[in-house]
Amino acid sequence: MRNTRANREACIAVNAARRVPRGKVTGVDIWQERDLGRNSPEGVRSNAAAANVAERLTIDTGDARKLPYSDSSFDVVTSMTVIHNIPDAAGCAAAIAECWRVAKPDGQILIFDIRHARKYARQLRSLGAIDVRTTGPILLWGPIGWRFSARKPTRR
Repeated sequence: MRNTRANREACIAVNAARRVPRGKVTGVDIWQERDLGRNSPEGVRSNAAAANVAERLTIDTGDARKLPYSDSSFDVVTSMTVIHNIPDAAGCAAAIAECWRVAKPDGQILIFDIRHARKYARQLRSLGAIDVRTTGPILLWGPIGWRFSARKPTRR
């Protein structure tokens, strides 16, 4: 699998599936050509089959501002250079709130983005996140980004 801009999303989902040999990974995207040419669910599925992880990977279509999943669905929620593509602050805040909503209690939220990561970390803290950590700046393929992690506390 070549790590080009056109299949970077595929690499993230496929590599996540490689790291959980007894788990399941769900990838979701709106699959727009503007950001990543040739970005498609079929491309991710093809890469997953080539990496022998297709049985552990589900690929869906959806918008980060309104994820098509029930509350508390995932042990880990990740986002890699996605939220900065949302054109307005309210939409970015909605995407962070959705990450929080779909994370299970005691689940982790891991986000890397090239803009406003510290603002997103503050939002998660205001929602009740614990163990919030920010790392950066990190040079990616040109833009400087920030990585942060947070944990949703166990319900009491």
